[in-house]
Amino acid sequence: MRLLSRGPQASLRRLALLSMASALALLLAGPAAAQSPPGAALSLASDPALIARTALDAERGTVVVGLLRGGKASYGAAYNPEPPTPPRALSSESAEQPMFEIGSVTKVFTGLLLAQAVERGDMKLDDNLGQLMAGKIKAPLSPAVASVTLRQLVTHTGCMPVMADGVTGGPALASQMRAFERQELYDALPRIKLLGAAPPCAGAYSNYGMALVGLLVADRYNTTWSELVRARITEPLGMNDTVILLGDKASRMAPAFAGDRRQSLLDMKAYAPIAALRSTAADMMVFSRAILAGASGPFGPAAVRLLTPLANYEGAEIGYAVMVRGAEGARRTYYHAGVTEGYRTLWLLAPDTGEAMILLSSNTRAPLQRVMLAIGKSRYPVPTVEVPVDADRLAEYRGEYRVTKSKSLDFTVRGGRLLVRESGRGYNPLKPIGTERFTVGEIGAQVVFQREGGQVVGVTLSQGGAQVVGRRVREGALVD
Repeated sequence: MRLLSRGPQASLRRLALLSMASALALLLAGPAAAQSPPGAALSLASDPALIARTALDAERGTVVVGLLRGGKASYGAAYNPEPPTPPRALSSESAEQPMFEIGSVTKVFTGLLLAQAVERGDMKLDDNLGQLMAGKIKAPLSPAVASVTLRQLVTHTGCMPVMADGVTGGPALASQMRAFERQELYDALPRIKLLGAAPPCAGAYSNYGMALVGLLVADRYNTTWSELVRARITEPLGMNDTVILLGDKASRMAPAFAGDRRQSLLDMKAYAPIAALRSTAADMMVFSRAILAGASGPFGPAAVRLLTPLANYEGAEIGYAVMVRGAEGARRTYYHAGVTEGYRTLWLLAPDTGEAMILLSSNTRAPLQRVMLAIGKSRYPVPTVEVPVDADRLAEYRGEYRVTKSKSLDFTVRGGRLLVRESGRGYNPLKPIGTERFTVGEIGAQVVFQREGGQVVGVTLSQGGAQVVGRRVREGALVD
């Protein structure tokens, strides 16, 4: 879980993540985040056209939103600039819906292929790289790398770096994505430096690790990843507009932007299993309906397996490359997001209500955070009624609370109010809602302090069905 501002700008460095894995765990990042953003009342029951306009805002390009509710799909779109001729109304029957790169939502397809292989008994989650890479590379693997399992790769807990050969962003990242062939990706494995001494690690998002999953599943069936996607997923469902190679569909791609700058499509080879698919809202609704159908649907038990939590990740859980929010036995939300050089995507399932959403944007700077924030707030509301608290007591909460090795939450008091921030960012005011409880109600975040022996020793910060726990490591000193 990371604390995310409302207006981050996409870049080649952010392309390294291709995910926004915290999409429903948007927490505090400065005073602006505490203000109700446009679209704050949005939910999965909203008009898809309203969601599209909110997601595009003033950016150039196209946004198409598909919603599944009550078994029926509906669509809405926003355009900037508006086309001179009003576009035809979007429907599931339309053969002319705009197409978009879906970025890291592609990883959900790779996760499903692995779930199918495990369900068939052809692969096991505990198969490790030492076994799976036998005969595929000449140089030996380190014992730690050899021990990394498919379970760890598909849940980003295998200590793998973002990319191969130390690449983390910039032109080298896009170049590697476009250029690496299958054998090059395999041959990089003996050079990999894990992010920890040995797996499993706390969630460390890895494009490289997920690419390995896709290639290794394809190897198991002596085929390519793209062919396996076609044979096992898109063709059986009739998803004719979900492709890698566009062919005569190229003219249907929504023009891509980063802000006002036109962008190129992101074609890739060995990294295809992480972000290569192009699709439409209609096709993604077909896919969503198939997953929501569970074991009785076209994917059978593999659909249930896909969503089964396998590991903890960013304050919540992760299944077969699918992010999971919400506690077991309560309402759970499943999602993945994606970013490429010119597109931004959010896919989301809410099985408890039978709802699904796909949001496709042709501008990587489109503020999808507003939509993510609003849906997280609507599905996981927090109390908002203020409870009076003795201002002198607020000083007891001041200080630094360590969340991870690199992140802390800092609390201070100003003007008789408690404020919180992620280290290095701006403060947000908190509203008292009960004993040891505070909230930033506008964004659906709640803070609960813990005491031991009468002293404040920790804090839990919850939002969007996820939570992080911080241990107090330093008392604060600022009181206004």
